[in-house]
Amino acid sequence: MNNPEFKRNLWLSFSRHRLIGMPSLLGLTFLALTFTDQQGEVAGSLYNVSIWLFIFIVWVWGARNANATIVDELRDHTWDQQRMSALDPWTMTWGKLFGSTSFNWYGGLMCLMVVAISGFGAGKPDVIATLLTLCAVGVLLHASLIALNLHTSRFESRIIQRGGLGWLMIVLVFIFMPAFALQPAQSVTWWGMEIDHAAFWLGSSLLFAGCATFAAWRVVCNALQVRTLPWAWPAFACILAFYLGGLVPGGGIQPLLVIGLLVSVTMSYIAMFTEPNTLLRWRKLRLLQERQDSRGWLEHLPLWPTTLALGFLFAFLILLTAHDVQPGVGSMALIEAPHALTIALMLLRDTCILLFFAFAPNAKRAAGTAMLYLVVLNLLLPFLAGVAGLDLVRYFFLPFEGEYDPWSSVLVMTIHTGIAIGLVNWRLRNSEQL
Repeated sequence: MNNPEFKRNLWLSFSRHRLIGMPSLLGLTFLALTFTDQQGEVAGSLYNVSIWLFIFIVWVWGARNANATIVDELRDHTWDQQRMSALDPWTMTWGKLFGSTSFNWYGGLMCLMVVAISGFGAGKPDVIATLLTLCAVGVLLHASLIALNLHTSRFESRIIQRGGLGWLMIVLVFIFMPAFALQPAQSVTWWGMEIDHAAFWLGSSLLFAGCATFAAWRVVCNALQVRTLPWAWPAFACILAFYLGGLVPGGGIQPLLVIGLLVSVTMSYIAMFTEPNTLLRWRKLRLLQERQDSRGWLEHLPLWPTTLALGFLFAFLILLTAHDVQPGVGSMALIEAPHALTIALMLLRDTCILLFFAFAPNAKRAAGTAMLYLVVLNLLLPFLAGVAGLDLVRYFFLPFEGEYDPWSSVLVMTIHTGIAIGLVNWRLRNSEQL
């Protein structure tokens, strides 16, 4: 196992005290539970307690350690030294992914042994699927934190100084735990197929654990200046749309396209506010375009234009397939087809607003300023116009009312987008004169 990064994390994570302490504490916990059980269901109690101990040790505590492996290095300014090492991106990725959480997996494997033994002893169903799901969700959380912290480190250092995005993963853990713990007995309907709930959870967790690990590797590639083409971000949007589309009752092409549009728009907004959109970066893209270096242009392209283009593709496909939709088939089929194009244009407008502030001479708080203006434009002004009874004014700011012609919403949002594009062009012309 010739991975210096993994070995370094092992030395930092383990000591003689920790090697002895973890099995001792877990053993005493299970022993105390065995002796205090008064209902004669020791195996069932051990099964439930060991699962919750694994969730705490690997999911929660492990997420904290995976978060710290990037946050601490960026905060202590040691990440640049690692970037100068000879390690390739994959070696660096799995060395951090499993090295920083090795102590958590050390305790988690002991819990899994108790889960397996007690689960079979108590006659619990789907024990193997439960074991694999627990492990897959752990990898999903750890890899996601590494990818998110490295991605946001290029944009906002204050996020790193305040602990990175570990709090977000902890929230997701507590959202996911009840769903996993309840384990409904009925099967899950996905694309018309009846799938056992344990198999569905297992397949879902393995799918997204693989996506998160791949995302961590891609972000490490960018951090180590290994240029990649921006196909993975829109590919994940398509995977997520297909996954969620299968859960819509009735199915059909129209619900899938609408979910694809919403996923693309959401991922575009996420990328917009977590990536640097500096004027220098866009000038470099223009120079690469003038040199007709298409590969270099794609390598330096931000993520959000890819899902923005994908969103317009979904919107046009919704328009093309609207005549094939049968009324009442799926809840998503009731959305007016022109509104799909309105949503895509709204995304383009908001993107231009962000670029308008990002291209300013003093653009240190461009993302926060743009977010404030978007809240005012998309929420506050429509609300005030609605309270004042100015329905036409409200429709001009938020053109999604059902009583108007759906195509008028496209016209209104086209006007918004045209004004936003004009402001960005004005900002670019002024910047060239400086």
